[in-house]
Amino acid sequence: MTWRFTVQTAVPPTPTFSRGFTLTEMAVVLVIVALLIGGMIMPMSAQQDLRYNTDTQKQLSDISEALIGFAASKTKPYLPCPDTNGDGLENRTGSACTLQEGDLPWATLGLGRLDAWNNMFRYRVAATFSDSSTGFTLSSAGDIRVCESSACAAPLAAALPAVVLSLGKNGAATPTDADELKNKTYVVADADFVQHTQTGGNAGFDDLLVWIPTSVLVHRMIAAGRLP
Repeated sequence: MTWRFTVQTAVPPTPTFSRGFTLTEMAVVLVIVALLIGGMIMPMSAQQDLRYNTDTQKQLSDISEALIGFAASKTKPYLPCPDTNGDGLENRTGSACTLQEGDLPWATLGLGRLDAWNNMFRYRVAATFSDSSTGFTLSSAGDIRVCESSACAAPLAAALPAVVLSLGKNGAATPTDADELKNKTYVVADADFVQHTQTGGNAGFDDLLVWIPTSVLVHRMIAAGRLP
């Protein structure tokens, strides 16, 4: 009997190779990612600006209410004086304000110190509404005006008791816009302020302003029993 043996030789598997990205493909991918990130950053920045504007407008509304509440807490109603030395408290010389314009007396009012951009609020009050010895009456009239431009040809409001101002996103910079310069520069005899649509940008107008009409202030004092 003859034995036969068959020897089978294993065939090695065909090697497979994974193909990587070429430098050109990687460059294209990086460009696409950069465009996507850039497209996301701009809307996020716009959303942040909108949120800061909304938050600051809410703060200005709260400040207005706090000023009215301050006056209503006095037997002879009067508004607080500006803070002129940076401690957050109103500054007086006798019964009159040391200056009619300065920083908001945030500590006196029990409010926050800064707006959403970490800038101090500006505040101006008429002398006829801030004298702590006489207070104001039904016939008192302020000297503050709010206008649509620095020329103030057509005031939006006049004879106001007080205004509060946020210098906006570019508040820390030296203004180049004439309307912003009007709001930021303190002149004793000039009680005009500007309020209009924001134009944006570092060189544009982005101030936010709130004012207290005399009629509103007087009505609230009558309701509180402080007038007449």
